Parts: sequence; structure tokens; C-alpha cells
Amino acid sequence: MKKIKLEGLDEIVYYEKLDNGLDVYVLKKEKFNYFSAYFVTNYGALINNFVPVNEKEKQKFPDGIAHFLEHKLFEQEKGPSVLEKFSSLGGVCNAFTNYLFTTYFVEGIDNFYENLEFLIDYVQSPYFTDENVEKEKGIIKQEELMTKDNPYRTFYLKSLENLFVNLQYGKSIVGTLNDIDSITKEDLYKCYNTFYNPSNMCLIVVSNQDEEKVINFVKNNQAKKHFDKMDKVKIDKVEEPENVEKEYEVIYDNVSKTQVSVSIKLPFNKFKFDKMKTMLYLRMLFVMNFGSISEFNLKLKQEEIIDANIIVEVTKYDDYVIVSLDALGEDTDKIIKVINEKLNNLSIIEDDFNLIKKSMISNFVYYFTKVDSIMDYLYGNYCNCGKIESDAFMKYKNLSFNELKDEFNNIDFSNKSIVVMKPLEKKE
Repeated sequence: MKKIKLEGLDEIVYYEKLDNGLDVYVLKKEKFNYFSAYFVTNYGALINNFVPVNEKEKQKFPDGIAHFLEHKLFEQEKGPSVLEKFSSLGGVCNAFTNYLFTTYFVEGIDNFYENLEFLIDYVQSPYFTDENVEKEKGIIKQEELMTKDNPYRTFYLKSLENLFVNLQYGKSIVGTLNDIDSITKEDLYKCYNTFYNPSNMCLIVVSNQDEEKVINFVKNNQAKKHFDKMDKVKIDKVEEPENVEKEYEVIYDNVSKTQVSVSIKLPFNKFKFDKMKTMLYLRMLFVMNFGSISEFNLKLKQEEIIDANIIVEVTKYDDYVIVSLDALGEDTDKIIKVINEKLNNLSIIEDDFNLIKKSMISNFVYYFTKVDSIMDYLYGNYCNCGKIESDAFMKYKNLSFNELKDEFNNIDFSNKSIVVMKPLEKKE
């Protein structure tokens, strides 16, 4: 068992890779009664072209299988449903699928070990039949239709779709109706057996229980089960060019206000820092210039060019970092014009830097005052870095004004995509 001391914080994450390859991370919060456990597989909606386990040829699977599996694992062959079982134990459970991961979790106050054991057991007990697969298709189709009815979801996906040329960010995680129809029991078992092997999975636990006892409990659970040893799944890396797929698009949907999103695509290899530090500096730079307390944001609101604060997002997508600026306002041409002008004339002010740095450090420390936010941090760190790192907090503390000024003062922000969403009644 390895200790990962979170530098700068009075926190230790205990880590062990079990004999079957499962990564287990445990953080103890002694005075907290609430617990949270995340069981994660490195398999999401973007992964659909690979060599299945025990086969030699690559196979293309329908989109939506990762999400379909998330649904089907809630159905057990015997006994009460997963939801009923957790309810009887006092646990609150759910699951979610994104482009790269599928995650199952349980949270609660009572019966920690019983809840943890059932979380692991039900995810590792697939039960697919032709009948229950067909039955699920109708439910998932309804979910896909509901997603299409959400204009803000459509807006978000369209922004991603227009940014990436080869990477399939922006496609439906659920899959198209045709994809859903084509999924078979055999597809599900092939994908499950390939990606739900413990060597491709991770368990993260935050509780008030002894770390060594928790890890030994998981070890004993896994020792009762047989898993084939697997090599790393063969998935071809998709080469993504620096240019965007589409620079500008207007869409119409059932919204009351016009919204514009300006998204900038930046390759990480253009920066000298690691990915996390690059993202921190970019967030500081854009909050400084476009955030709610920036002079630029306040000026646009006073002049009634925008109806609310500009929302700044900085997100990692494989080898790229995307900076998005979202604004509400009717004169989208004016909004785009002033944002482009500002991008060509960014200010880097030391007082603003120090204020934002203090706020970021304060927010980081605050993460560790609640179990759910601790888990959000640990899970995000694992997803972004492939492991839980020891020095994340120190990267915040060591942020330097001179580094920001020297490295980020002359970035080319011209590689961007703009999506405008207008109310349906404005469509000509």
C-alpha cells in the first residue's frame, strides 16, 4: 500500500494496485459521517473501434454501447433491483457515462461496507439477454429524444462538433436511434468483457473508515472472483489537426434569449508547462479579462451589449485545451466583434493575478471540507491525469505572475469556432 501525500494539504490518499490490476484509492476523513465510492471504467462514448478481448481483428461497434452498458448493469439476474437493494442499505446510487469514462457510485451515511460491496458486485455481474436488451432500447431511445429537446445540450454539442475535425466530441453519448436499434446482447458482452476487466478500472473511496481495512476489504472481495489477465486494449490514436471543423454557425432552438459561444482550440504542445498548469494559467488569463469582475465584462453589461456575465470554461480534450466564452445578448455581431478585439489586446495585471490566485487556492482548500467535493476533485484528477497526483495543490500555490506574463502574453487565439443559438421565431 502506497501513501500519496497531497502536498500542501493535511491529506493522504492510500493507493494499491491489486493483483488483478484494479487501482484502489482511499482517503479517510475521520470526523465525517458521509461516505462516497466511485467505481470507474476507462471506457466511454468515444471508444467504439478496437480489438475485443480474445479476438485478433479490430471491430467497429455502434455508438452508444458504453451508455447502454451503464443502463443494463442496473438489472440483476436474481434478487431485488440495484436501486431497491441500495435503498434497503440506505445508499444513494447512480451512474453516468461521458466520452472517455463510465462511472458508478454510491453515497450515504450507514452500512458503508455493505454498500461498497454491492457497488462492486453489481458492476461485476453482467446479465444480458436478448429480451432485456430489446426492452431497454425503448427506454434509451426516449432518453435520446429528451436530449434533443434540451436546447442548451444541443448548443454545447454543436460547439464541440464544430471544434474537432477527426475526434468525435460532440456526437451523442447515447447514440442515434439507429445505433440503439442495432445493439445486440453479443455487442454488450464483447464490450463489457473488454473494458470492465479490473485492469482497466479504478475504485475511489472517501469515508471515515480505516484505509488499510477498506483496501483489504476490496482485496477479499476481488479474491473470490476470477478475471482473465489482459493486455492493454488496442485502440488507435486519432490524429486531430489544429484547425477547427467549422468556424461559424447559427442554429435555432426553443430558447427565449440569443446566446453566443466563442470557443478557442489550443494544442497543449504549444506550451512549456504540463497540462494542468497550462489550464490553470489559461483560466487565470481569461477570468482576468472576461470574468464577472473584469472591467471588460462590467463595461459590456453597462452598455447592455450582454444580458449576464460572460461564462468562462477551460476544458481538456485529449491533446487540446478548449477555452469557451459564453454570453447572452441580442446583438451577436457586436458581441463577437468586441470579444475578438479583446482577444487581440489581453491585459495581464499583477493585482488581478494575485486576487484570482488567492480565490483559486481558497476554493481548492474548500474542496476538502465536504465529502462530495473531495470526491469531485479526486475523480477529476484521475480522469485528467490517469492517476491521483500528489502535487496538484502546490501547482496552484506556485503559480507565478512572471510565468503567466512571459508565456501567455502573445498567444495566437485565431483558431476558434463560434456558434450562435437564436430563438426559433427569429428563423427566416
